[in-house]
Amino acid sequence: MPSPPARLTWAETRRKLAHMAAFWPALCLPWLSPAQALGVTFLLLIMNVFILPRAARGLYRDLDPGRGELEIILYPAALMACVIAFGTYGAFGPSGAGLGKPAWYLPVMAAWFALACVDACIGFACRLLPIGPALPWNPRKPALAVALGAAAAFSLAWLLIHGMAAFPSLYGIGSGIGSGIASGQDGLPAGSAGLWTAVALFIAIAALAETAWFGIADNLVIPFSVCALAPLIPNPAWVAYELPGLTWYWACAPAAFGILAYAAGLLTPGGSLLGAFLSLLLVLANPWLFAFLCGFFALGNLATRFGAARKRALGLAEARGGRRGAAEVFGAMGMAAWMTPLAHATGSMAPAFGEPRAALLVCIAPLVAKTMDTVSSEIGKAMGGRTLSLRSFRPVPPGAEGGVSVAGTLAGLTAAGAMALAILPLGWGGPLDVAALMIFAVAANLFESYWGEWAARKGLEAGAHTNVLMTLAAAVPAWLWWFTAS
Repeated sequence: MPSPPARLTWAETRRKLAHMAAFWPALCLPWLSPAQALGVTFLLLIMNVFILPRAARGLYRDLDPGRGELEIILYPAALMACVIAFGTYGAFGPSGAGLGKPAWYLPVMAAWFALACVDACIGFACRLLPIGPALPWNPRKPALAVALGAAAAFSLAWLLIHGMAAFPSLYGIGSGIGSGIASGQDGLPAGSAGLWTAVALFIAIAALAETAWFGIADNLVIPFSVCALAPLIPNPAWVAYELPGLTWYWACAPAAFGILAYAAGLLTPGGSLLGAFLSLLLVLANPWLFAFLCGFFALGNLATRFGAARKRALGLAEARGGRRGAAEVFGAMGMAAWMTPLAHATGSMAPAFGEPRAALLVCIAPLVAKTMDTVSSEIGKAMGGRTLSLRSFRPVPPGAEGGVSVAGTLAGLTAAGAMALAILPLGWGGPLDVAALMIFAVAANLFESYWGEWAARKGLEAGAHTNVLMTLAAAVPAWLWWFTAS
């Protein structure tokens, strides 16, 4: 459970102000391409991992050092995911109409603002006014304080947008006429009802995400929610497109997934609900993405149940009898759903941008990597044998963070290969693309092994958050390969 509510202190005030101040690089996005923006957020990640713990220890909570340091690391990692989720360069619309760079960086700015400012404003309000009825789904969050924090964030957004409107040619927001970016006009009117409706919706989404605790840091949940829902809500800064016409079985698939997974004892109630929601995001982007999700789910659960008796005897079995909770579901599926804006954008831009297969490959890269991770870990624990640390190349117990075994690695490679080969009959790529997916999966698993052992030595929380970082480590090179090289 999250820590109990606390009064506002000077140390917490400094942390919140630093959290908000980290928004300023977003104002530089108009000067950057998506690849350059990815480089900036990666540098922020390096700074937060290696420099900030030494240069600014006052920003860390002494009572929760491991979790507090992890959340600071997750902040720029989430921004990296936001950048590549919209990194189509936003140059063209369905008919080739010029949309300009605002079509990619305005949604990224919205997610960055939600992470930096909506989160901080609600945090300030809950500490200043810890009174009144709490939200039904989160007893730590007073409803009045959350509403006031969201209102304060809307005021900051109002000031920011009107400041950006002073530079219409730079930010794509001004007082010009027209219906905005979605119709190919030069400017999105700063006073348009559509704009303020979108801002209010984004802030409401971020506020709900900030208060929805299920074991994943809100530094991930807030930007994910804004990114994943941006193509699905009224949003004048997003490319106009039509949702795919789904047959009844595809439309019902997410709900069936959640119900059947719960009935079969594979997911907890929370895991089933979140799994159904993430499945819906994948189906709306492309129904075949859901098929890849089912493939990962089947292979992962078969591996979990292989040698279950031996794993229970050794104390290596999954908790709750193998039922995955909401946090585990997000760690496994979240990054694939995070990348769905790419599929929406390239589906709309296909005549001018190129085939949407690049976006679909980026979406499945995290699933291929997570399949390899899950199968290799579960088979390795079941088979036993010599397990080595990749950092020291010394024997470690099966199931240890960063440990790998020959049996587990071969099983993981086989499972990942089966997932990657499925793109061939769909026409999403050729043998080179299959090989690329495998390389990215191996690289992500190597990262996970080193990160897991390093994080354990640092006392950082592992589990679902490590899975998010590992799947991001597959999505980033996949995006660099299929988007910057195309």
